[in-house]
Amino acid sequence: MTFSSFLRFLVVLGIVILEPIFCSSISWAQIITNEVINKLDANYYYPHKKGLLNISAQVKWEQQDVTTEKNTVFKKLDFRFYGEFKGGIFRKGFVINESGVILSDDEKKQYTKRLNSYLDAFIPMTLHEKFSKYQGRAKVAGKEKILLRFENLDSSDTVKHYELLVDTFKWRLAGLRIRQKHEPRNAEVKLFYSSKEGQWVVKETLSSFTVDDQKYLEKTEYMYKKTQSYWLVNRIRQRVQQDGHDIFLHTFRFVDYKINSAAFDY
Repeated sequence: MTFSSFLRFLVVLGIVILEPIFCSSISWAQIITNEVINKLDANYYYPHKKGLLNISAQVKWEQQDVTTEKNTVFKKLDFRFYGEFKGGIFRKGFVINESGVILSDDEKKQYTKRLNSYLDAFIPMTLHEKFSKYQGRAKVAGKEKILLRFENLDSSDTVKHYELLVDTFKWRLAGLRIRQKHEPRNAEVKLFYSSKEGQWVVKETLSSFTVDDQKYLEKTEYMYKKTQSYWLVNRIRQRVQQDGHDIFLHTFRFVDYKINSAAFDY
C-alpha cells in the first residue's frame, strides 16, 4: 500500500469512527490500532490459519559457550515441542522425555523455562493474540510508516510497553522496542523477511539490549521447510555477541514431525 492510499485508508476509518472521536481520542487510536494489526496479520504466514490442527516434533538442541569453548549437545534428552489449535487458541509447549537420564525437578524446570522462551519462534502467535490485552495507540511516523505503542495494563507484568514500527508499503513490522522493569533492558529488534505463498515469514532478527550496563547484540536466523502442505521452522540458529565477539551460539533442529494426527498425544 502506498502512502497516499494509506491516507485514504485513514480517511475511511475516520468516516466510520467520526462520532467517537469527539468522545475519546483513546478510543479512536484503539480502533485505528486494531485495523492496523488485522492488516498485518493478514499479511503474515500462520500455519494454524492454513489448516494446521496439531503438531509435535522432536527438538535437537545444541548450545556453545564460546567464552569457555564448551560445546553442549543434549543427546540423551528428548525435547518434544507440541502445539494444538483448539477453541480458536493455539496452545503450545514442551515436554521432556528423560530417556534414562535422571533429572531433578529444578533441572526440568530450567530446561523447560529456557525452551519456552522460543515458543513463538516455532509457531508464531498472531499479533492480535499478542496484543489483545494491551491498550494501543497509533500515529503516522513518516512516509509509509506507522508507530504502534502498546501499554501493559497489568502493573504486575514485567513488560511495561511495546513500540512497533509498521512498514505500510509491504505491511509488515520493520522493528520493535521492548521496555520492561528488569533486565535485559532497552531491547530493540530489526526484522528481515522472506515470502511463503505470498505472505511474510521472519527469516532473521537483529536485536540489541543491555545487561549490567553491558550492550549485547543477538542475531537469530530461521530456516523453513515445507512439511506436508505447511511451511514450518525446521532450524533456528542464534548468535549472541558482546563487544563484537561471539559469546553464545544456539542451534535448534526439528525432526520427526507429526502433523494433524487423529490421535494427538504429546
